[in-house]
Amino acid sequence: MKVSVLITSYNHGRWIAECVESALNQTYGDREVIVVDDGSSDDSIQILDGYGDRIRLFVNDPNIGTYPTLNRALTLASGEYVAVLNSDDAWLPQKLEKQVALMDSNPQMTFCHTSGWFIDADGSELSGAPMGFPFPRTDQGNILHTFVANNSAIASSVLMRASASNQVGGFDGNFRNLGDWDMWLGLAELGEVGFLDDKLTKYRIHGSNTIYSTATTREEELVIRTKHRARERELLAKASNRPAMRRALSHSLACLGSLYSIRGDAREARVCFVESVRLNPRRAKSVLRYLLTYAPLSVRKRLL
Repeated sequence: MKVSVLITSYNHGRWIAECVESALNQTYGDREVIVVDDGSSDDSIQILDGYGDRIRLFVNDPNIGTYPTLNRALTLASGEYVAVLNSDDAWLPQKLEKQVALMDSNPQMTFCHTSGWFIDADGSELSGAPMGFPFPRTDQGNILHTFVANNSAIASSVLMRASASNQVGGFDGNFRNLGDWDMWLGLAELGEVGFLDDKLTKYRIHGSNTIYSTATTREEELVIRTKHRARERELLAKASNRPAMRRALSHSLACLGSLYSIRGDAREARVCFVESVRLNPRRAKSVLRYLLTYAPLSVRKRLL
């Protein structure tokens, strides 16, 4: 088996058929579709049962959460490559075919992702940056610095080498929202990243997206960026593009400072902003955010 498609399902009965159909209708044929439902209470399981042996269906009892469910799916996968597809998202038919060709062309590539677009609950394309950022696009190659700066891949757009995902130990089950970013960081550190600038992935935005758990997301971002901070020397030493890594770490420290500032820890925020400027003296935003730490907390929360 070349590709294992991993669909994690939870109470997305409204969209699960479109999701599964988009995986089954791929032009690339050497693939299996594994669906692990995390104990849905809607009609998701009944819909999934209707696919019979076209999919491999497993149901968690009890519910265990997104990343433990993904890890279960990883243990069930037999493919050389694994593709993540969230049950409210969908693919264009040529996605896997194009990604497999790209990955096959470069054994050093640990994962690749695609361009795409945001859609609403009814499937209509959303313009602008409804998530606060455009659909991620990156360069190719040794670009760990890109992922140190930001989470630069949509989970449902990724195809990764199974051996690499096993080498980093799978997804960290302690995360609720940002375990995918943590995974991409581990994979990017192992090898090269690929990117297809083709709109092949649809990411659905609706009121129940887990990423909207703002407090949880901020706390998990703090955990990830604190790891970057602790590993500054190591990351700089191994960077293929040291200036780019310095800028990425400076950006990450500025984000960390903002997170501390919003939490009300102005002292630690100032330390982060000073470290950010040390790495990139041209980063004027870090200076401005340093000054903002002297403003009332209500003002900081509104501006950061």
